[in-house]
Amino acid sequence: MFKKLMFILSPIIIGVAIGVGILLVDPKAGQNVGDLLYSKSMSVESFSSAVARAAPSVVNIYVTTLNKDYSSPERDLSEITTSASGVIMSSDGYIVTNYHVVPSMTAPNQAVWAMTREGHLYQAFIVGYDRRTDIAVLKVEANGLPPIPMDNKYEAQVGDVVMAIGNPANLGQTVTHGIVSATSRSGSGLLTRNQMNIRDGLQDLIQTDAPINSGNSGGALINTAGNMVGVNTANINSSQTYGIGFAVPTKLVREVMDEIIKHGRVIRGYLGISDDGSVRMPDNLGGGVGVRVALVDSYGPAHNLLQAGDIIFEVNDHKLSNLKELIGIVSQSKPGSKLQFKVIRAAQIIEVTVTLTEDRAYVE
Repeated sequence: MFKKLMFILSPIIIGVAIGVGILLVDPKAGQNVGDLLYSKSMSVESFSSAVARAAPSVVNIYVTTLNKDYSSPERDLSEITTSASGVIMSSDGYIVTNYHVVPSMTAPNQAVWAMTREGHLYQAFIVGYDRRTDIAVLKVEANGLPPIPMDNKYEAQVGDVVMAIGNPANLGQTVTHGIVSATSRSGSGLLTRNQMNIRDGLQDLIQTDAPINSGNSGGALINTAGNMVGVNTANINSSQTYGIGFAVPTKLVREVMDEIIKHGRVIRGYLGISDDGSVRMPDNLGGGVGVRVALVDSYGPAHNLLQAGDIIFEVNDHKLSNLKELIGIVSQSKPGSKLQFKVIRAAQIIEVTVTLTEDRAYVE
């Protein structure tokens, strides 16, 4: 009887022993197997598993008017001036939303609140924000919050199925569905608090046809695995357009958040020019692209060095291939860095060295 029982149990015992050995060598092996089983179990007919995985990490954001004595109306959301969405990024209370959602620094009589899907309400404090990427970081006093699932290796591809989770029109948490319709859309930041400049710039925005309605701002764009793809930021609404929304990709959101938590702002170089489009450079200058200068900030570092009409075609011996590349070089350089520009001015090539200052995008 004992021999028969051991014969039956031996494969189980051996399997358990092998499993324990694998976990001792690679503690993440169990998680990897679980993720594989999870991905295999998903149905193309339903994305409920993905939503269930991500939705607890999406919160409603409310901006309310303070009492006359500048105290917060405790748990009173009767004076809501703005309703939007946010994403829990850490268990200890860091939340990201859009810059255009949070109150202006010139409006001190406003309070910000975050409400979880379960109805827990927290007063949120603004850690900092970045107008260039339309990202703001909030902090609530809480522990054990569910951070949004993320896959550091994932990069959005055109055609990927995505869902936007948010609080449109303050209806409560809502999910909309679509695909990634383009990637690497970029903009130079906000023209106003409610108008994104979608053109060459910093963002590398994800474009989607998943409806992003008013109130979805700051919510999560997720994929079919339930991982965050980006933070919803803007849409284009007009009588001639439909289904054009944008999200800041997760990688950029995390980089901006880390900078804001560390410094209270994102530290970038500032050149102080606006462009007037790109021009193709002649072959005798090595081809490439030149960026025509339109205006020079009279208080910026390029004042009296660069001029309107100059065509910048090389920075630190690097030939430009597009306008976005020039913006990237400047923004990724620290204040105090010296950049050497080769420009065409009055049909002559000249060299100009500019010492960058700090881009004060955090100033209202």
